[in-house]
This record gives sequence, C-alpha cells and structure tokens, in this order.
Amino acid sequence: MNETSSMLRCNATFWLCLIAAGPAQCRFAPIVAEEATPRAKEFRSSPLDVKIAAHRGGYETDKADDAPENSVANILVCQQKGYALYETDIQRTRDGHFVIVHDETIDRETNGSGAASEQELSDLKKLHKRFHDQSVSEHRVATLEEFLIEGKNRVVFKADLKPGVTQFFDEIMKVVARHDALDGIIFRVPYRDAKLYADYRSGGVPYHRDLLMFMVSNKKQVDEIQEQFDPSTIQVNVSKKDPADARTLELIRYAVDKGITVETHAEGTEEDWKKLIDAGVRMFHTSKPSRVKTFLKQLRHD
Repeated sequence: MNETSSMLRCNATFWLCLIAAGPAQCRFAPIVAEEATPRAKEFRSSPLDVKIAAHRGGYETDKADDAPENSVANILVCQQKGYALYETDIQRTRDGHFVIVHDETIDRETNGSGAASEQELSDLKKLHKRFHDQSVSEHRVATLEEFLIEGKNRVVFKADLKPGVTQFFDEIMKVVARHDALDGIIFRVPYRDAKLYADYRSGGVPYHRDLLMFMVSNKKQVDEIQEQFDPSTIQVNVSKKDPADARTLELIRYAVDKGITVETHAEGTEEDWKKLIDAGVRMFHTSKPSRVKTFLKQLRHD
C-alpha cells in the first residue's frame, strides 16, 4: 500500500481520516458535543493535514502530462502530484455502462458529439479525448470499472453523479463492490437526496460512514445528516463572492465540533483559505490544485 492510501485509512480515534479500512456498521445516533472537542480544537489550531481534491483529477498541465481530464492516464498523474482525492463525474450510457464524463455532452471532452447517455459504450470507445486546448489526444473515454482498477491504492475518487444517474446508484455500487473498491470512492451528494440514499441503504446497498459526502448549507442539515448517516465527511457549501463569511465559518466550526471532517471549495483568495482552515476545513476541492498545494506548503512552513 502506498503512502497516500495508508494516510487515508480510518482510525477510530482519528477523525481527520477519510476512508475506512472496510465497510462498517452504520450508526444512527447523533454525536452531540456540548463544547468543542479536544480534536476539534486541534483541527483549528494547526493546519497539519489539509487534503486536496483535484477537480477532474487536475488538468492544469494536461498536455505536458499527456493526461486529459477524467482520463485513466490522469490517475497516476494525480497521485504523483500528491493530490489525495481525484474528483470525477459518472454518467450512464444508453446500453447501461458507467463512464467518466463531466459535461452534459461529449463535444468539449472528445472528438465526438452528443450526450453520453444517448451513446453506446462501443461508440464512445471509438472516440479520442481532447486536451483543454482542444487538440486531440490518443486517450479514450474511461469507464468507471477502468477507473476503479487503475485507481486502486493510488487515489481516492470523489465522484459526482450526473443528472439521471442517481436512480442507478444500486447498479453503481454493484460495480464498486465487484472491484472491492468500497474504501476507494466517496460519492458527493446533495442534501436534498438524503431520503433517497437512506432508501438505498435500507434496501441493502453496501454502506459505510465514509461512502457519502453530503453537501450542506446550515446547522439543521448537518444535524439531520449526522443523525441519519453519521458521515465522516461533509461539504459545507461556500459563496464564490465571500467564501469565508462569518456564517460559513460558524457552520464549519459547528460541524468540526461534532467530529466531522469538513470540505469546502477553495474559492476566493489565499486569505479566505487561511480563514477556512482556521475554522477547521481539512479538505479543499479545487480546479487549481497546484496553487493550493503551494499555498499549503508555505502555510505549514510559516
């Protein structure tokens, strides 16, 4: 097992960790903190371990790396650059396969056109991925299975389900379970779909507390999600205009005090990032991971 994978393995006494060693029993009782826990205070006192979730794997130098966004080749690049999480996107083809495509159509990402959901996998596999400058690469559209195989013990995937795919979550989980990848993927999901995922869990879909990262915007949502799912991580939604406003910082502290690891988007300025970290954020989702990495390195040295 490599260093990144080891770092992400869960320890029951270490609330910063992201991924459990295997499926765990779901606990339904909320964790209530009368005041900040010692670990929560430590989170806010020192930026020891802030992880980077690279948007679509990171594509700032995609052509030089010969690794377009959301490509199998970019998994190794993501790992080599030290990004702990590979944010990605799952869509479903017309013939029922799951592929890694971000946009509503494949026009920008490939030399084809149309919606991925209207194509069969065999047709998509004939296409080539484009780099961000729109030149055509030799790489192909990746399937979820290819990602899980290549990414095992390299990175943790943070996956978004594109519109129309949530209804096939049970099928996706069969793919994940078949490849023994339950500890290698987090699904970022909206708060509004909490009942849907509770129904999936009740229906027997494999679940552990690291599987779902709900996106929340207030304390009530934090409480409800914790009571139903006891998640290890959540995403606190931030404003692009003022990501570190007082209300957001208070919400981050509230979640951290309950023992939850908090992710936000790295919006705004480096001063905003510092405020978010001081409040307890320990994971940044970003389309500019190299810039965030440089900032974090400097912050640790200060």
